[in-house]
Amino acid sequence: MQFLDLYFRLASVTLLLVMIILIMRDAWDVRPARFGALLAFSLIDVVSTDGATYWSTPIGLQYLLSLLSVNTAIFIWWFSLSLFDDDFRLGRLEWGVAALWFALGIPNFNAFVLETDLPYPWTAYARSIMAVMIVAHIVYRALAGRRTDLVEKRRRARILFAFAIAALFLIDLWSEFAFGFHIQPIWFSAFEHGAFFGVIVWGAFWLLRFDKQALMFDRPAPQIISAAPALNPKEQLLHKKLIDIIKAEKAYLEPDLSISALADRMAAPEHQVRALINKAMGHRNFRSFLNGYRMKNAQAELADPEKAGLPILTIAMDSGFASLSSFNRAFKETTGRTPSAFREEELRQKPPQN
Repeated sequence: MQFLDLYFRLASVTLLLVMIILIMRDAWDVRPARFGALLAFSLIDVVSTDGATYWSTPIGLQYLLSLLSVNTAIFIWWFSLSLFDDDFRLGRLEWGVAALWFALGIPNFNAFVLETDLPYPWTAYARSIMAVMIVAHIVYRALAGRRTDLVEKRRRARILFAFAIAALFLIDLWSEFAFGFHIQPIWFSAFEHGAFFGVIVWGAFWLLRFDKQALMFDRPAPQIISAAPALNPKEQLLHKKLIDIIKAEKAYLEPDLSISALADRMAAPEHQVRALINKAMGHRNFRSFLNGYRMKNAQAELADPEKAGLPILTIAMDSGFASLSSFNRAFKETTGRTPSAFREEELRQKPPQN
């Protein structure tokens, strides 16, 4: 059993290192990849030394790795949010929770590294409560965004990913309460690290692809991809219905418009509408698809001198946004300016009305 536990640990560390190297080489410009690399670094210490009584790591390296591993829950949280939300950015909430998590870990950090009795066990239990809340938030965000997600593979992965993460978290928390924060029976250690190894292998198969051209020391000729995929007659009819409802009927002005409601109005299966908006129109999320139209409407309203006295809140709500905060965030991401700054600049360029 000890050999099996050691095998799972070493195999997991090897795969994690390979993924980190490939992410740094090929995908550093992708936000989820950067969060994934940070998570992989933190997991190296978790799977290699956590509860291992039959081998040891140099103390200096142990302290260095532990600086990351004690914050693994935060990195899993960030990675999960970035994976399922194309617009995810680290904000005050994410940094605030991370700061509280880190602060609660400081009193026991030395004991955690040396695997001695915790001088302040209440902080460890407080972090356990936070971990449960983090898991709940990951599951909620993964499942709540499924209905508006237009990327079919990601839609299917949301449920599996959410419950896989939740299971690993809860197993680890259960072991802390059942066996203590350091000592685990070898059978449970082998089981736990086997589960980690399974998830890491799944991640490797999901992320890594073999380039057959590399065996021939060559790369395939670049393919010219059309900006708009050709639509067959059935898709053209569906596209026309969609545009009529969105533009002519201005359905985007409805703040509670869902993709299922839109599909009903089009008299078409929901999965066909999702595929059309995703593959033919290039949108990964239903909200971003609607916000494009809403933003154009809001910009026109803000630039209209006759509506200069209209409150920005009114314009936001009339354009289909559910709240002023979501409107301000979307507007800043789209234009790089606040709505008030945009309005001021646009109106300044308009000739005075006689």
